[in-house]
Parts: sequence; structure tokens; C-alpha cells
Amino acid sequence: MIFLGKKIYELSLKNLFFIYLTLLSFFLIFSYFYLEIYINKFPNYIDENNDLILRSLPFDLGDLLHNLYYKNEYTQKVYPFEINFHLARLPLFPLFLLTLAKINLNIYFIFFMKNILSFSLIFFSSYIFLRDLNKSLYHFIILLAIFWYNPYNTHVLLSLSFSDTLVSVFFPLIFLLINSRNLYLNFLFAIFIFCLYLLKPSIWFFCTIFPFIILLFNYIKFKKKYYIINLSAIFFLFIAIFSWGIFGLNKSNYFPFASSSNSTNTFFLTSMLNKEFNTHYPKLSVDLLLNTKVSKKTKFKNEKEVYNFFKEENLKFIKKNPEYYLKGVLKKIQFILFGIFEDGKHEYHNKIRYSNFPNKILVNIALVYAFISTIRTIRNKKQVPYFDLIFLSMFFLYLAPHIIAWATSKHLVSIFLLSKIYIFSKIFKCSKF
Repeated sequence: MIFLGKKIYELSLKNLFFIYLTLLSFFLIFSYFYLEIYINKFPNYIDENNDLILRSLPFDLGDLLHNLYYKNEYTQKVYPFEINFHLARLPLFPLFLLTLAKINLNIYFIFFMKNILSFSLIFFSSYIFLRDLNKSLYHFIILLAIFWYNPYNTHVLLSLSFSDTLVSVFFPLIFLLINSRNLYLNFLFAIFIFCLYLLKPSIWFFCTIFPFIILLFNYIKFKKKYYIINLSAIFFLFIAIFSWGIFGLNKSNYFPFASSSNSTNTFFLTSMLNKEFNTHYPKLSVDLLLNTKVSKKTKFKNEKEVYNFFKEENLKFIKKNPEYYLKGVLKKIQFILFGIFEDGKHEYHNKIRYSNFPNKILVNIALVYAFISTIRTIRNKKQVPYFDLIFLSMFFLYLAPHIIAWATSKHLVSIFLLSKIYIFSKIFKCSKF
């Protein structure tokens, strides 16, 4: 107990790496058992040599990875279209898995290397954040436990199947980075913005607005101390926008940005812009509601035509059915805040996901407390509640696209972790603001 009360800055480098290697060892043992369950559930992901069969990966990731690995082509097919797509997937997650696969195709190697990276980012970001705030070792242990104690959250953080596995690392860590007194962690914020923009299309709204909010807050509060660092986040954002945009111009003759960063976005929106969505969501997978009939009848020359066609169809549906769409928005908000049942399945059942209880309870506590704290600070102290406003802006900028489209539990892990880190920071007063 005395050791846990020791200040983090008092730890020697030797002690720090002993703690790191000890916790990493426990993490790898636990991860091994998870991987065995994962492989038993998806035996088609590997061959007899335990090499990953790239084409078997879901969410249109497999075909792209197969073509990248064996043909060196950033192209893929998307059911039910016959054309090739270059902009159906943002590049960071496929290229990250490709890099690991080029080293070794063995699923154990890819899985452990990916998750050692995730664990290390969480470990060292948390360490530096708390060290510079003069916190103790027990604060450090609690903060690390926030990421890994919940079974469902851990499943998303460990999985190889979807880009949310990295989003759920980068996004909540941003809250630590921008509240840190450490200039190097503030610079890492810029790199994370770059990564998030190229990871998942729903993050574009957060990535394009939040750096400017932080630039303003830091300038008002600290003048020029963090000014150059925060400008770097905007610089890295523009690098991400233009690198993907120029690639899109070369390959598909249009500049992908914002909602058009994925050429299939409007097609996948047909899964919720139909008269079946409100009946089936959130229990059934929205993939079952995709408008594949129109897709088979209509011939497209390129992916730009696909995007524009379904964009017009979606706008027509919203204009004709505004009340139905708004009802769906309310269902999504209800699910995000209060849904406890398993979601996104291919058949109906009412199984409770018990991991949702702590997740949803703490999300609501964080949200209510942040609003109350904001009002009290403005009214009673006549001050700007920077810390609360940062949390609220991250919360709503992340969720806005999911409320417009749809959210599943794996999309919400980032918000679950953000809310718990906010509560932790409030309790133990962890912020530079």
C-alpha cells in the first residue's frame, strides 16, 4: 500500500519498466486467451499454418487487404456492385494491418503486435499525464484499469476486425493529451488527429472542428505557451485531408472530404433511410436493410456515380419522411444513453449485454455532471469551464454523425472510455486547465 502511494515522478526508469513489463505480461496472457476464443469463433480467418486469410476479414476490409498484399493495389469490390472501389475504406487501418502482414502473416504475430502498440500508447500516455500532475501510483493503476476492466470494451480494443479497435485507443487518449502539461503529449494530439481522420469516416466532424476549439481555449487560457503545438494539430489535419483527397482525385476523379471521404457512405446510409429501420434498430444489424435491389438494377460506371446516386435517393427519403427520420434519431439517442441489450445481430433476441450497465450508467453520470459543472462555474465563479467544455465538445462532436446515421455498441466504446476518464479526472483533479 505504501508503494501504491508513491509519487509517479519518484519512480526510477528501472522501476517504470519493471511495472510496464509486469503489466504487459499479464496483458499478453489475458490477450492470448481472448485470441483463442476469437479463433474458435472465426476459424475461417486462418489457414492450417495459423496464417491470417486476409480476404476473410469482415466489413469490406478483407478484399482490400488481399489486393494490397498480393497485387499491391488499393482497390476492392463492394457487394453488390461490379465496379472497383478505391475510396470504400479509409487507408490507415488497412495499411497498418498490411505492414504487420508483410512482416509475418501469422495471426498471433499480427494480433500481439497490434495490441502491444495499443497497450503501450495507453500505458505511457497515462504515465506522463499523471506524472506531470504530481499524482501517485494508485492513480496510475486506476486509470489503466478504466481501459481494460470492462469485457465488451476490452473486446473492441483487442479485435482485428474493425477500425474501431484503434479509434477506441486514440480518441479517449486525446482527452489526456490536451489536458496534459507535457508539451510532447500535446504534440501527440496532432498525430492522433491525423490518424483518426484516416481511420473512420464518422470521425471527420470531430477532427475538422475540435483542433480549432482547443486552439482557442489554449490561446485564451495560456496565451502562446501551447500555440505552436496546437497549430500543429491543424497542420496535420490538413495533411490528412489533402493526402486522401489527392489520392481520390487521381483514382476516382473527385476530392473525398467530410461525408464523401468514403465513396460508399451514401450507399450504407440506405440501411437506415428506409421504412424498416425504426422497427428493427438497434437489435438487428442495419446491414440487413441495405438497398441492394436498386444497386443490382442500376449500372454504375465509377464510385463517384454510386456516391451521387444514393445521396440523391437518401435526400428524397428524408424530404418525404421527416417525421419517420426524426423518430429514428430519438431511437438512436435512446440506444446510446440507455440501451442495455445486445445489438446489431442477424436474428431477434433479448439478451442483455451486462457490460452495458457500467458503461451507460457512467456515461449518463458524466454527461449530467458536466452540464451541472459548466452552469455552476459560469454562474457562481464567473469563469470559463474549459475542462467541462472540452469533454462536452468531444462527446457531441463524436456522436453527431452517429445520431445522423446510426450507432452500435462498438462505436460507443470511445465515448464510454472518454466519460470514465472525465469522471476520474474530476475526482482526482487531473487537468492543466
